[in-house]
Amino acid sequence: MIRRGSDYVASIRERQPTVYYEGEVVRDITTHPAFRIPVKTVAEYYDLHWKEEALRTYNPDVGEETSITFLRPRTREDLARMRSGLVLIYDHYYGFFGRSPDYLNVWSMVFFAHAEDYFAKAFGSRFAENAVNIYLEHAKNDLFYTHAIVAPMYDRSRPPSQWENPYIQVRVVEERPEGVVVRGAAMLSTAGPYAEMLWYLPNIKRDTDPKYAIFFSLPTNARGVKFIARRGFHPKEGFGEFEYPISSRFEESDALLVLEDVLVPWDRIIFYGKPEEIENFMWHSVRLRTWFNWHFVIQHYCRLKFLAGLSIAVAEAVGINNYINVQEKIGEILIYMALNEAALIAAEEAGEQLDVIYRPNPYVSIAASHFNMRALPRANEILRLISAGSSIPLPSSIRDFENPEERKLIETYLATKGMDALERAKLFNLLWDVIGSEAGIRYEQYDRFSRGDPTIRWAQMYTEVYKQRKDEYVKLVREIMGHMPNPRA
Repeated sequence: MIRRGSDYVASIRERQPTVYYEGEVVRDITTHPAFRIPVKTVAEYYDLHWKEEALRTYNPDVGEETSITFLRPRTREDLARMRSGLVLIYDHYYGFFGRSPDYLNVWSMVFFAHAEDYFAKAFGSRFAENAVNIYLEHAKNDLFYTHAIVAPMYDRSRPPSQWENPYIQVRVVEERPEGVVVRGAAMLSTAGPYAEMLWYLPNIKRDTDPKYAIFFSLPTNARGVKFIARRGFHPKEGFGEFEYPISSRFEESDALLVLEDVLVPWDRIIFYGKPEEIENFMWHSVRLRTWFNWHFVIQHYCRLKFLAGLSIAVAEAVGINNYINVQEKIGEILIYMALNEAALIAAEEAGEQLDVIYRPNPYVSIAASHFNMRALPRANEILRLISAGSSIPLPSSIRDFENPEERKLIETYLATKGMDALERAKLFNLLWDVIGSEAGIRYEQYDRFSRGDPTIRWAQMYTEVYKQRKDEYVKLVREIMGHMPNPRA
């Protein structure tokens, strides 16, 4: 079943999570100022499936039509179809709104695909069946999942079991016949306050204690599940899409997930008790990092198209597009965009054909995504450099244009060679929302760190991604060294 936007809004209103905001429990997520924008955008995601036929497909694993983002790609052509569908979605978002329902749709599909060749072998048939059943529930009901995968930053110098409170990171408290009880917190649960379901899993092994090694799925409104939301970056009261064209459409909420002695039924657990498997699962067997980094490349490719267009529009508006230093900077963004497009094509063409799935090439996908941790912030910096001080002296709101006396002054002194004052205000309001507003800065910070510390991720290209292939590169060096003469004895 593919839902309409109205179905989602009705569902989250009926089963909304416990969300704290400004010292109070939110009564209606769908109308609250901090959450109504992303709720509306998620509803648009569902409705987009009914406007774009390419987003709907018969899914043989489910036995009915689903979003293409649930489709298990068995061939390169299937993966290309999925990528094309995801580009449609993120073109609609202009590359923003990264925690859209499609993101975790792909995760559930990947877990399902590896039910037998990984989960059954590593954890037993019960956990493999859970991976299958959770995917079918997810796809058949077209549910909106989010996730939480990062431990709170209490003390990174010690493992969580040695912290003063060993239940800061999510940890099993006890096992019961009906399931396990967990306690702790996780971040950063983007979309948690308005998602219907969540996946919890630690993304790296921080402790050898098996009680920290658990992956599970839960309704966000389950007893003991709570979200503490950050301050909303929605437009201030009295302002809207004219002043904040990105914030008013693509503001995402982030939250701390808190689990207070939550009972997780056995049938919602897919991974349990083997911390040594976490990094193998992430990097080498299921390769979840391949999939979510591939997804990030799609998001960022769509964003870079938009940022390239924005840089060109700004440069042409103020007549600096013929300056070589400006052309160089615009060219840099276009290079980033082209490299992302090439990475997506290469990830498909050089993908891995497994018995259970055709997955993107891990080396290309992860490398491109980790590169974007620096490329996206750099693109924003280029926009700041190109626009210089012209991004600041703008009328305060649309109401300035509704005062005839003031509008005359604005039209005289704020027009540019390339456009009138109204169009200039629209363009530079858009620019400011990307590079200077709270929502814009949040996206930039998220681009830098959403996959982790860039230093660690780049280092892991050496320690994890190319772990099995390092010798073949060193061999090239050894070959030349072997041809080099040794000194005579």
